[in-house]
Amino acid sequence: MSNVTEQIKERIDIVAFITDFVPLRKAGRNWLGFCPFHPNTRTPAFTVFPDSQSYHCFGCKASGTVFDFLMQRDGLSFTEALEQLAARAGVQLKPRTEQDEQEDAQRSRLLDINAAAARFWTHILLRSPKGEAARAYLEKRSINQAMIEAFQIGFAPDDWSATLSYLSDRLNVTPQEAEAAGLALERESGGYYDRFRGRLMFPIHDAKGRIVGCGGRALGDAMPKYMNTPQTLLFDKSHLLYGLHQGRDTIRSGDHVVVVEGYVDVVMAHQHGFRNVVAPMGTALTDSHAAMLNKLTKRITLAMDGDAAGQSAALRGLETLRENLDSHVKPVPTASGMLRWERELDAAITIALLPPGRDPDDIIRADADEWRALVAKAQPLMDFYLTALTRGLDLASAKGKAAAVERLAPLFNQIGDPVERAHYSQKLAALVGVEERIIVDSLRNTAPRSGPAHPASNRKAPPPPRALLTQLEQEAQREDYLLSLLLRFPTTQPIVAEQLRDDLATAPALRDLWSGEVSELFDRIENRVLWEAWRTVGPGGPPDPVRWAADLPPELAEHCARLLNWPDDPPIRTYKVAHETQECLGPLRRRLARRWNDRIGQLIVAAEAAEQERLMEQAMALNSYLRTTSEPRRSTYFQDTRDSLKY
Repeated sequence: MSNVTEQIKERIDIVAFITDFVPLRKAGRNWLGFCPFHPNTRTPAFTVFPDSQSYHCFGCKASGTVFDFLMQRDGLSFTEALEQLAARAGVQLKPRTEQDEQEDAQRSRLLDINAAAARFWTHILLRSPKGEAARAYLEKRSINQAMIEAFQIGFAPDDWSATLSYLSDRLNVTPQEAEAAGLALERESGGYYDRFRGRLMFPIHDAKGRIVGCGGRALGDAMPKYMNTPQTLLFDKSHLLYGLHQGRDTIRSGDHVVVVEGYVDVVMAHQHGFRNVVAPMGTALTDSHAAMLNKLTKRITLAMDGDAAGQSAALRGLETLRENLDSHVKPVPTASGMLRWERELDAAITIALLPPGRDPDDIIRADADEWRALVAKAQPLMDFYLTALTRGLDLASAKGKAAAVERLAPLFNQIGDPVERAHYSQKLAALVGVEERIIVDSLRNTAPRSGPAHPASNRKAPPPPRALLTQLEQEAQREDYLLSLLLRFPTTQPIVAEQLRDDLATAPALRDLWSGEVSELFDRIENRVLWEAWRTVGPGGPPDPVRWAADLPPELAEHCARLLNWPDDPPIRTYKVAHETQECLGPLRRRLARRWNDRIGQLIVAAEAAEQERLMEQAMALNSYLRTTSEPRRSTYFQDTRDSLKY
């Protein structure tokens, strides 16, 4: 279990976690706030220590890790807190086995091996004649002693077994262990040799500052120019960012991170005081990278080459960030006076395009103020898209103009602020050389419609594959699909009603939070209104749903038509309807409970002691409910049918 708890603590930053519940302000390296565990409104005595990932209240003496905070705040047992935090961190819980214990021991051994190798390489760089060429290279690149120590830079001598011999002498490391650490390779003819030879070495640290791998830069003509540790038990480049360990505090306190491409770029930036600079390891930004940055800051700048390759890399990075950063849904008025709901990022993403042929290292060494100005003038997201997505188009031709508008329309339609949308409509009009009103009309035609439509108009518009949807979009599609099943298949209504009744029967404390009505499962106001209108007609709904839908207000008619004509792919079989209904029900019930869990948590912080006991009881009931709904329960309504038929 200890390894699981460590994984959770590594993945959940305690400052970001506690900030969800307690307002904090920076105080040197630490954070201060009012303690949530005792009444105190005069002096903030609650301190969070990022370095040790712990907290302590100097008033009531409450202290501990993220586990202690959650258990004390929500009145949970350790098991309950573990389950909640594991779900948040994406860590799968399972009973520990002998193999788990062996893996723990192996991880510890590999960490020792990596640390020893780094010490050896640093010694060679600083004190051995074999490191003379590397010292000259670092002097040429103007990297000083302080950065060599901060990043533990070293040099792997150009020798077939120098590192292996050192590790064997100092730690009795076997060749097989060195290979498991990514430091050795096996010869086809037998025996082992050093993976890294004649290379400047950049150790890679995890969130706790432990060396889990390394990157090596060739000083001569050896290829590849850069070489990373291969995938090991410790090292996964998709989950690591170079410089994040050294820059974490600066990124959090300044609420800004700059992403560059190379190790030396990061080192030089930190040397000149720009300690909010990080780099992926020879790969594009991944979902994990976005999640790591999202915990520390809401302002992200990508510093990329200004050429076509650099812009393509920036586009890939932007898509990853847009899909994985926190967001919210906001209402947007349409030209007809109706409302539609749009997803809006809770982050500011900008692009700093570098001058041709120059990288951050060159710019910073030549003039740090130029780098500072370059980052300060980084393009907002939409300005970059205007340039990048029209690159290569002949904007003097009619076809090129149309292609530009077509490429940009989906992004324009995600701009919720009307003034901001008008601003970019003007810029697009100037870019393609047409009147602004034509751009506005064209964008309006591509926006989601809110007027009435014939029920058959959406038959050939299946929902996009779930793999292409964000979590927010998946949840919206899931509740749409549940309502579609309820409208199209009246037999699903008893299944849903039975499940919701059972929920409240098994957890009576939840009756103070929700009533068990179907409409409570829906976030979209259109779905709630449609369901209430449908159920008022009668138990089975209207006898002619198509005609009934056509008579609805325009803002509901098109949506209802889409639900009634949902393009099931593959076509749904009658005997699978119950199964499909339960597949939707489980996640939506859990979403409702999680929302109330958040609300109760916020109430607990501000509640008086007498009120907290009742809220704690509800919090415990919610967590029990979330555990029991981890897997959708099979309805007894169609039990015989579902058990007897093959899908």
